[in-house]
Amino acid sequence: MSKGSETKTSKARQARAPKALPLVVAVPKWPFLLADIIFIGLGYWISTLITGSAEQWHIISILVCAGLGAAFAVAPFYFEYRAEAKAIEIAQLTTVAKEVNKMESVAAQIAEATERWNTVQESSGQTAQLAEEIANGIAATVKEHHEFMAKAGDDEHATLKLEVEKLRRAEQDWAATLVGQLDLVYRLERSADASGKEPFMQTMATFQSQCRDLAKRVGLVAFEAEPDAAFDAEQHGLLDNETKPTEGAKVTETRLPGIRLQGRLIRKPLVSVA
Repeated sequence: MSKGSETKTSKARQARAPKALPLVVAVPKWPFLLADIIFIGLGYWISTLITGSAEQWHIISILVCAGLGAAFAVAPFYFEYRAEAKAIEIAQLTTVAKEVNKMESVAAQIAEATERWNTVQESSGQTAQLAEEIANGIAATVKEHHEFMAKAGDDEHATLKLEVEKLRRAEQDWAATLVGQLDLVYRLERSADASGKEPFMQTMATFQSQCRDLAKRVGLVAFEAEPDAAFDAEQHGLLDNETKPTEGAKVTETRLPGIRLQGRLIRKPLVSVA
């Protein structure tokens, strides 16, 4: 058997072993035994005095001696039993007193634990209240932040809208100015073409091409209608003083070019029809 198993066995035996009883109280027996021998001897001596029939006092004396001898023989064991019983009772009372003391100690520990628990509960309540206050503060801060951001967003949106409106007006203004210049250049080019002077025609054609190239850089494109194309009200326009053409009319001349700004049509080409 291994040492580990022996250790476990010894521990189990110690755990199952009953509590030790108090020490045995030893009562001296020799005085009682001496008295017993004396009374027995006295009874025997009285019995030797009987020569004939026993008289009454002989019988009584012998019985008394026998009774006293028996009493003295039993007495030490009786007193020893009483002493042991008293010792056991005292030991039990001592154990009870110790248990009571332990219970008082446990009660004190329970009271201390209860007090600590109350303290912990108070601390927990304060912590929970503080956490709630912090949460409310954070919620209020977040709400104020959202309101501020919403207000700032509205203000920024209004500002951006105003800026966009300004930019659109500025775009319309410079587009109108640039369109007017392109129209003027186009009229000059058409006048040069009508004059029949080749150098003047080439110069104006080159000048118009350069002006249109510059306009393309800012997204403004001028274009002319195809000659002899069928008039289409969706694609062509007329000057204010011209009447609506009849069905089947064809484009004879582009009076003013069409204009696209950033790919968006802002004016159809104004044409003459026949």
